[in-house]
Amino acid sequence: MLKTVCFTLAACIAGSVAAQMPKRPDPADPKAAAPARPYESVFKSYRAYSDPDLARWREVNDEMGRLNGHVGHVPGAAPGRGSSAATKPPPATGQGGHK
Repeated sequence: MLKTVCFTLAACIAGSVAAQMPKRPDPADPKAAAPARPYESVFKSYRAYSDPDLARWREVNDEMGRLNGHVGHVPGAAPGRGSSAATKPPPATGQGGHK
């Protein structure tokens, strides 16, 4: 019985507290107060651009020669490393290769 009375009393208090919550302002009302937002510049983390250090052209040219040109940049794409199916010509069919 005591639990029921305590629960009923707590429910009544909670209901009255919820009824006393302040009403939210109408967003369409131009006179409604709005919370102040602090100013935060979009440029606060801006870093000025600086040109990257360039490599000497002769060193870059020698590196490309060592890598066998641009093909050396892609592992497994160097000539002779791919599958043999990629180097075979298509099978010959009649009428100039059309099926």
